[in-house]
Amino acid sequence: MKKFLYLSLLAGAIMTGCNEDDFLKEEALDFNSASNSYNTAADFDAAINELYFLTREEYYTTYDRTTDLSKFADMWITADPLTSNVVSDLSPSGAIAKFYWDENYKLIAQANTVISRVPNSTVLSDDQKKVYEAKARFFRALGYRTLAYLYGDVPLQLEEVTSPKTDYTREAKATVLAQCVTDLEFAAANLPEINTVKDGEISKPAANMLLAELCLATGDNNKAVTAATAVISNPNLSLMTQRYGSQAGEAGDVFYDLFRPNNQNRASGNKEAIWVIQFETNVEGGGNNTSHFFWNPGSFWGERFFAPQVDKFKIIKPDGTNVQLFNWPIGDMTGGRGIGTHYAVEHLYNGIWANDFDDMRNSEYNWPRKFKVHRPEALAADPKLAEAMPDGYFDLENTKLPEGYSMETGFAGGVNATTQLPNRFMCGYSTKMTTPFHHPAAQYGNAATYQLAGTGGKTYTDQYFYRLAEAYLLRAEAYVNLGQKGQAAADINVLRNRANAKPCTEAQMSIDYILDERLRELVCEEKRRLTLARTGKLYERITKYNPYFDAAHSADKKAYDAHYDLFPIPQSAILANKDGVLTQNPGYGN
Repeated sequence: MKKFLYLSLLAGAIMTGCNEDDFLKEEALDFNSASNSYNTAADFDAAINELYFLTREEYYTTYDRTTDLSKFADMWITADPLTSNVVSDLSPSGAIAKFYWDENYKLIAQANTVISRVPNSTVLSDDQKKVYEAKARFFRALGYRTLAYLYGDVPLQLEEVTSPKTDYTREAKATVLAQCVTDLEFAAANLPEINTVKDGEISKPAANMLLAELCLATGDNNKAVTAATAVISNPNLSLMTQRYGSQAGEAGDVFYDLFRPNNQNRASGNKEAIWVIQFETNVEGGGNNTSHFFWNPGSFWGERFFAPQVDKFKIIKPDGTNVQLFNWPIGDMTGGRGIGTHYAVEHLYNGIWANDFDDMRNSEYNWPRKFKVHRPEALAADPKLAEAMPDGYFDLENTKLPEGYSMETGFAGGVNATTQLPNRFMCGYSTKMTTPFHHPAAQYGNAATYQLAGTGGKTYTDQYFYRLAEAYLLRAEAYVNLGQKGQAAADINVLRNRANAKPCTEAQMSIDYILDERLRELVCEEKRRLTLARTGKLYERITKYNPYFDAAHSADKKAYDAHYDLFPIPQSAILANKDGVLTQNPGYGN
């Protein structure tokens, strides 16, 4: 107000002799502002870096939101029933609805700014302008893809917003997805090839991966085949089939190698990686930090949520005393500093492996179910327990406790009294989420015993957003939709051959089979809720496989109604949009 008054008085004093519009126009000469910050390559690189940051923030580094896109699905049991209350978690005023709405519109706004500003650059070449626009359009498509899957119809804004806008309306989901396809076709045509970009950057194959998925979502299966084929046939990409990388000389297998420290990027020799989210530890601009716990923004907390907390597991003797076999937190195969809040549903834990338990992806390295006892003195003190575990391992599948002995899981009465679900503190889990025997050196309290510090719980590896294996799964899905089941089986068998698994047959091919194969291949990588929403399978599979939810609303299960397949429009967005109407999704009230 003071500045405006000063300028008004000054203009009145001068009265004549200048162009008032030019005189009052502010021009940034010695600092960055909205008017001069989008011109050079360095300017646009900084803007694109923000798009990478926002993506990492949404999917990986916001602690409370780490598991949202997998816990309401067909994969995980959320061990504490209070955290599985869909009525409160999925409400218009809840944090989940607001977070994904806000995060994706932040991504879109930043992308729109780049797209709107690129044509006005006076120093970029035409080719450079196309590349920056392609990058921004990729991320805009990514944002609108997620919004459409989660919320259905959403506002579609394709230009930079430079003044307050409060009159948005919802655009049809089909229109939004069609725009995503258009953006991705431009991105795929203009992004650089993968062998010319730095690790962590998007490239043509990343655009084609997302394009194949969006073509499936829009029903254009032939175009999905074409996009997936562009990835599969790329000479710079190939599945990893031989041991490689940082732990190639240790026990394991090639699938295990894919998820070991420093093995995700092309610099490690990994030709399967397409787009890898960077989490360098204790490096500025990286993700993980070894010296902080909850107060450390930027870390991926996969280990904490998805690995078991083995110290809570106890064996109860007939006289009522208990025996504790495991210490915690230990950076070995028991899961580091996991707390076991999410563990596999029966279908993921056993069902998908029922006909081929020896699938490499289910090996002792990738889904350990047998754990070395940390306290051998406990076995030595009880001959019956020593006889039950002669090799010093507790085997979830084969160890038989002596008569009169039982297991204590940490829940009162041994199991959750409401749901009768199995224990969470000793369970098989995906080692994609941890780094057995190879946590960062600073994370060990006692390296000799692999005892971890209390600041653990993070997953100290870079994370795949896309790798080549998923291209085969996307193309197989398109082939099933086209009725070409032989081709679908051939694609699935490429992955099964790498895993030394039994080959599948043409007769087995269905969307459900492919969704199961995605569990075998991509568990803990894919954002499962998005996949099930895209395929229209969320309600069916969550009520079929997740024991917390069912369609019948049984007294001992959480109510999961079909309207939860869409998130509610956040109440904050509805209230802020004072000059327009954002109609709430059905089932969430007015």
